[in-house]
Amino acid sequence: MVKWRAVAAFLGALLLPVPLVALIASHWRASLPQPVPQQAKAVVPMLSWEQRRERPTWHQPCRRGDDCDPLLACFFDRNLASLYCTDSECTTDSQCREGFVCRTLETWGGELLKRCALEGDRREGEGCQPQSKSHASACAPGLLCNEWCGRSCRPDVPESCPEGFFCPREGGPEGPSCLPTCEARGCPPGQVCIRFDQGASVCSVVHGTNCQQSPCPEAQICEPIARPAKPGSVRMRCVARPQ
Repeated sequence: MVKWRAVAAFLGALLLPVPLVALIASHWRASLPQPVPQQAKAVVPMLSWEQRRERPTWHQPCRRGDDCDPLLACFFDRNLASLYCTDSECTTDSQCREGFVCRTLETWGGELLKRCALEGDRREGEGCQPQSKSHASACAPGLLCNEWCGRSCRPDVPESCPEGFFCPREGGPEGPSCLPTCEARGCPPGQVCIRFDQGASVCSVVHGTNCQQSPCPEAQICEPIARPAKPGSVRMRCVARPQ
């Protein structure tokens, strides 16, 4: 009898801390910083002309967000190939010129800006450039540019994308948009299904060596380059692996 009591006491002492450990663990997990979804990030506001004049760094060169006055962000303008401090230039499509729509972009520092984006000729599933000033590289009306033109979608609703497309778990500053895929349906003669970032894949005519079929040397990685102005065409090369 004494022996069983000793065993019971030992087990009780062993199990007693378990609820306490679980409680501590739950509090520890709750205290960890949670990642902020891109769609939940604050957008840099659009300022009045008077507010802009009050900020000496507005439209002045910058290297990081700290170089800019409050309510401004350090923005890389692809068209000017320069970094400068700025605010959002729109909040709705009506504030943009005809043929442009108000779109959200992410700066190098992670801030979100709203800019007027050109509506172009690129169809759903074709490559695009977010800040393009050329119709040949901008998405057609109603489509978002997340490297590929696509309609807005919901990952938990597969039917929100048409056949030959899928909705990724993560998307750009305005949320996920449908990405093209050719892995299940195959490609017409003369084209190959080439894989890109985010899980996208596109039927393409390959220029150069198809390094997805013929692997690169160990110190290199395969880089497929698709030009939005030439849909259905991709240049492939092996480049040095990032250190």
